[in-house]
Amino acid sequence: MKDSADGTSRLNIGHDSTRVHSTRTVTFFLRKILPYLGRRALFIGPQIFGVLLLVFVFVRLIPGDPARLMAGPFVNDAALGRLRESWGLSDPLHIQFSIYVKNIFQGDLGSSWYTGNPVLTDIMIRLPATAELIILALLASLIFLLPIGLKSVSPGGGVGKKIAGKALFAYGMAAGAFPDFWLALLLILIFYAVLGWAPPPTGQLDIAMSAPTRITGMYLVDSLITGNWIVFKASLSHLILPVFTLTFVYGGGILKIGIVESEKIQRSKFINFAKVSGLPPSQIQRYITRAVQPSVATMTAVTFGFLIGGAVLVETVFSWGGLGQYAVQSVINSDYAAVQGVVLVLAVINLFIYIVVDILYFLIDPRIKNLG
Repeated sequence: MKDSADGTSRLNIGHDSTRVHSTRTVTFFLRKILPYLGRRALFIGPQIFGVLLLVFVFVRLIPGDPARLMAGPFVNDAALGRLRESWGLSDPLHIQFSIYVKNIFQGDLGSSWYTGNPVLTDIMIRLPATAELIILALLASLIFLLPIGLKSVSPGGGVGKKIAGKALFAYGMAAGAFPDFWLALLLILIFYAVLGWAPPPTGQLDIAMSAPTRITGMYLVDSLITGNWIVFKASLSHLILPVFTLTFVYGGGILKIGIVESEKIQRSKFINFAKVSGLPPSQIQRYITRAVQPSVATMTAVTFGFLIGGAVLVETVFSWGGLGQYAVQSVINSDYAAVQGVVLVLAVINLFIYIVVDILYFLIDPRIKNLG
């Protein structure tokens, strides 16, 4: 009976502890995160409106007349005028902008004259291909580059470890200087043209291969979910070079900030106290890694924005068929609606990423969590 009573008591204590932890989590969300999201929401609208206004004005400074491109070089002026009027290009700019904003609130980003499809449809088709490249490049930076960098400057080790740390830091400083399209072309030359190890730069799959059943739009994920291992292998092989290019060029910032913050934290008072207290090196390294997380989270958000820009040229080199290649095609063809739609969607995604990172700050930085 006593054992039973003790077991029941321990079970009740466990339930009470879980209930207290859940209550604290809800209280923390209501007191800190929810008010913060409310404050951020006040700025999201003006930010998006500013992006809309700027891109609307600047896209019309692109050389080329979309009506002339649509109609061809031999159309007469009367037919050209009718075409401009049907597409709303003959209206004053402020009228065009007001109509565009009104349509956005109705979920209409306009139609692409080049593809003939609604811009939103084109974006939804191509966005997963770009997202696949960016997500894998970020994961490679966080899973491979960052741990190697933190290990190279961790406490202890000999001369070789210090040399490796300096070499990695030098790479982090120089990585951004490499033109991404140049590195992509170089990799294609070496691994496809010379060695024959890589598949041809024909997009996400071989030309004769059909895409997997669409679930997320990401070929690697969809082929994995549906168990289409032939497509999975082909998709993975096509991803290696573009993902390596983006990781090598843009992952250096994450590596560098991790190394710099790690070295700074190792000289801090609380780490010195931990060493004097006799804590094992593995425990001290866990403290360092946790203290580095806020800075790494911020740099990851910044790198995400850089990767969106880098994906434009890399997708073009590899004929990837993603959103970056679609943006280049839209600019070349003076496809106003498509350019505006791409910029708007990417701006919203960037704002969302920064909000997520700010929420992560609340969760991983105890200095913020314990305020107030």
